[in-house]
Amino acid sequence: MEILNEIVKTSIMLFIVIDAVGGIPIFASLLSNMSEDEITRTINVAVIVSFFILLFFGVIGKWILYLFHINLEEFKIAGGLLLLIIALDEIFNIFPERKYTKEDVGIVPIGCPLLAGPGAITVILVTLYRMDFPQNYMVMSVSVIIVTLINWIILSKLTYIRKFLGRKGILLLTKLMGIILSAISINFLFTGIKNLLTP
Repeated sequence: MEILNEIVKTSIMLFIVIDAVGGIPIFASLLSNMSEDEITRTINVAVIVSFFILLFFGVIGKWILYLFHINLEEFKIAGGLLLLIIALDEIFNIFPERKYTKEDVGIVPIGCPLLAGPGAITVILVTLYRMDFPQNYMVMSVSVIIVTLINWIILSKLTYIRKFLGRKGILLLTKLMGIILSAISINFLFTGIKNLLTP
């Protein structure tokens, strides 16, 4: 039961951090000049790329931190700052949009960093450190699979979801996700700073 609760908790956190629903206007814009076959192929590429990036960091992320002598608390502080910037961008649109080529859009920016960015990687690494082996890898793997499937469904039904929610509905969800994400980022920041300063 505890593992199930952790899977649900981690999956929800990953879903909020990735915020595929809030990214619907961006995804629609990036896919707007493509045929149905090109859209399907791009979505599949994006989901596969994001899945393997998240799994890659889930498998060897702890070793990367060890290699560069970075402890979890330092990474939580850095990840919290990045999450806060992403959250502020979702709420206030502080960054300008960039142009991408049709051939690469499935990998960059949809696959990474939109579906597998620093926020999602931070959640995965925190999950690995939060529990003992092998439960931590089980929770991480199942959560990544669940959220990847949800993201694939959202992207596959992009047109229908956009019509159902409408511009105002998507905007409202984006702002709400931004507020929740900012709370998660503050939690990461304060927890990291507190644990780092505690002897």
